[in-house]
Amino acid sequence: MLVNRLATVCIAIIILSPIMYDAYAQTRNNERLVIPFNAVNSSKSEPAYYEFKQEHIANWIINIGNYLIYNPNNENANVIIRFINNYNTKEFLELGMASKDNMLWFAVSKEQTGYTTMYKNVNAWFQDKQVMLTYAQGDRLSVNNGQRIIVDRLSIGQFAIKSIEVFSSMDDPNMSSSVGGQLIIDIVSGNPLDNPIMSIPFIVTGAVAGIVLILLKTRRRD
Repeated sequence: MLVNRLATVCIAIIILSPIMYDAYAQTRNNERLVIPFNAVNSSKSEPAYYEFKQEHIANWIINIGNYLIYNPNNENANVIIRFINNYNTKEFLELGMASKDNMLWFAVSKEQTGYTTMYKNVNAWFQDKQVMLTYAQGDRLSVNNGQRIIVDRLSIGQFAIKSIEVFSSMDDPNMSSSVGGQLIIDIVSGNPLDNPIMSIPFIVTGAVAGIVLILLKTRRRD
């Protein structure tokens, strides 16, 4: 019967869907950095330096989870993360999170335009929410603080991520910014359009449509 044949096709699609998704997931570049609290106490002149295993070029997304325990005796405690442009190491994206009033700022430093603060506000980062940086279409950057978009489709040119610097801007070098916890930075990159696997759903959809038409014609003849 037509219904049974259609049911068989649907079951086949359900079975193939997770396989196709897994194949696509394996083509993406996924990495995580877990940064201990003592790295945050580094100075601007001698920051803690970390590298990803791969260079993340196209369509990357970065999620930053701030789970630090700030020094309660330091009212100026903060953490600053700089994402270095692997195309030009003089350029970087800067994300800062202070303990006082949960101040959040985001800045871009380009060789031609210099250092520019794009956003700065109080009560703008949350320990239970991640800050997300999204880079797409070859030069567009958006920043979401976990509650709303604070920078939207900013043109920054070509920007590849390979390394980061972590430090704090401490007035007193003998006063630490963090006494516990950690930062967790996740990055995923890859252009789905460059992945042949992504064409499979369209092929399957076309095949299903063809099968349905054939079955309908066969039923009419019967």
